[in-house]
Amino acid sequence: MSYKNVARGRGAAAAAEDPRVLDAVKRILEAGGNAVDAAVAAAAIQGVCRPMSGGLGGGGFMLIRLPSGKTVVVEHREQATAAFGPESLVDDHGAELPNADRAVHGHSVGVPGAVRAWDEALRLYGRLSFAEVLAPSIELAREGFEVDATLGREIAERRDDFAMFEPTRRIYLTPDLQALPVGTWLRNPDLARAYELIAEQGAKVFYEGEIAEAIVRTVNEPPAAEGVTRPVRAGLMTLDDLTHYTVRHLEPVRYRFGDYEIAGPPLPSSGALTVGEALGVLDRLESGSLVHQLHRYLQVSRMVFVDRDAYLGDDRHVDVPAAALLSEDYLRARAAGIDSETAVPGDLSTGGAPWMSQEPDSPSTIHMTVDDGRGMTVSYTSTIVSMGGSGIVVPGLGFLLNDALAGRTAFRGGLYGSARPMSRMRPLSSMAPSTVERDGELVMALGSPGGTTIITTTLQILYLTLGAGMSLEEALAFPRVTQRNEPGGLALAEPAFLRRDFADELRALGHEFDVWQPVEGIGAANGIEFSANVTAVAEPVRRGGGAAAVWEL
Repeated sequence: MSYKNVARGRGAAAAAEDPRVLDAVKRILEAGGNAVDAAVAAAAIQGVCRPMSGGLGGGGFMLIRLPSGKTVVVEHREQATAAFGPESLVDDHGAELPNADRAVHGHSVGVPGAVRAWDEALRLYGRLSFAEVLAPSIELAREGFEVDATLGREIAERRDDFAMFEPTRRIYLTPDLQALPVGTWLRNPDLARAYELIAEQGAKVFYEGEIAEAIVRTVNEPPAAEGVTRPVRAGLMTLDDLTHYTVRHLEPVRYRFGDYEIAGPPLPSSGALTVGEALGVLDRLESGSLVHQLHRYLQVSRMVFVDRDAYLGDDRHVDVPAAALLSEDYLRARAAGIDSETAVPGDLSTGGAPWMSQEPDSPSTIHMTVDDGRGMTVSYTSTIVSMGGSGIVVPGLGFLLNDALAGRTAFRGGLYGSARPMSRMRPLSSMAPSTVERDGELVMALGSPGGTTIITTTLQILYLTLGAGMSLEEALAFPRVTQRNEPGGLALAEPAFLRRDFADELRALGHEFDVWQPVEGIGAANGIEFSANVTAVAEPVRRGGGAAAVWEL
C-alpha cells in the first residue's frame, strides 16, 4: 500500500519511518489487536527492514497510555554484563581503545532487552499472542524486500566493519565485499527462524534457551571472517547475564509547559528530564517573535545539556538529583541566567567532565507512534545504538547485536559517574518518546531517533507546537538546529535552517553555526496529533521520508 507522510481522519492512526511498518500495524489492528500488539509487531518488522536501527539485539523505551488515562513506561535499555568494568574497553597497555575499535568489540554488547519487553508488554497490556504479532515479520524476513536508498547508504557506511564478521558479510555484503546495491532483494531466513523460535517458545528461548546460548557464544567468540586483519576482540558474557535481565515498568517523568502536561521515560533515559528542564525554563521566559523563540531555545538547550552531562546516569548505580532539576526554584534560577538579547559565547560548564560531547550522533535509533482508536496510544523508541550496532550478526539467527557500551570507558565520568564502566549498568540514553495532555485529554504523541539530538529534536518540536502555535505537520517540516553545548558553543544546523532569514538574525544575537553534515538530516521524528480528527505525521524528507496512516477499522 502507498502512504504519504501526513494522514487525517477518524479511527486508528500510526506514523513510522517505513511503510511496511504501517502494513503490519493495520494487519494487527484488523485482527483485533490493540496499540501495544501493533507496536510490538511494528518493532519486529523494523528489525527486518530497518535492521541498522533496531530489532532483537537492542532495547528501548515503550511509553504506553492506557484507556484509563494512566501512562506506563516499559524500560528495556541494554544492560552491561556482570564482568563489564574499567578494563573492558582498553588495550593491553591500558590505553583507551579508539571509537572504531570499541564499536566492534564483544565487550560493547549489552544484554538486549527488546524480547523480554515485548513479551511482558503483550502479557500485561496486549490482546494477541507472540505468534500472532510476529507473523508479519516472519513472512517479510523469509520472503524478502528491496533494499532502499536509506538502507543501502547505512550498509555502505558500515561496510568495513561488516566485512569483519562472516554472518554479517553473508547477509549485507556482496561476494566481493561491497554494500548491497539499492534494489537488491534481501532475504534473511535466519532472522525468520529466530522470530519463529520466539513465537513458539516465548521470551524464555531468548534469555535461557537456544538463542541465549548463541548470543553468549557470539559475544565471547565473535565470528571473524577469514582473512580479517583488524583485531577481533571478545567479550565476557554469561548465560546468567541474560537469565537475570529484567524489564522495568515505571512511572513516567511528568513536566509542564503552560497548560500542557508532557510525559516521557525516566532514567536511564535522560530524554524527558532534559526536555522537561528546558521547557520548564522556557515556560518562565517571556514569549516573542519566532526569532526570539529560537534564540531562547538555543540558549536553554545549551544550558540543560550542561546539567545532563554533569548529573544524569543510571540511578540504580549513582545518585542523581532528578527531582531538583525540575524543581520550581531551580527552573527559575536557570531562567534568570538567560540573556534575552545576547547568546553566551564559549563553553558552559558546571565543572563536570564533558564526556557526553563524545557520544556518537548515530541516526540508528528508530521511532514509531500508534493509536488504536480505542483509547490506547504507544510512543515507542528502540535502538541497537550505533547504526548497525556492533556489526556482529548472531550466526544462524540473522540479527545484529548492539554496541550499547561502546561509549563507556574508564576515562569518562561526569560528576555523578554516569559514564564510568560499571557492572550491570544501563547506559544513559537520550530516547524521549512523549505524550502531551491538556486537562487530562491526549493532545499529541511523538518521538524521534538521533543519539543526543533526540533531545533537541523533541524539544524543538514541542516548543514549536506548544509555544509557537505550529501544527505537528509544520513543526516536523521546520528546519532543525541542535545546540548541545558543543566545544566553542557552536550550534549545528541543517542547510535549510541556514538558508532562512532568521539564521542571520540569530547570528546578530551572538549565535554561531556550523552545518550539520549527515545527509539524512537531524532526527527522523513522527507522531500523532489529536483534535476533532486525528492527524498522523511522519518526516517529509529526512531519512528518506516516513509514512503515516489513519484507518476506520
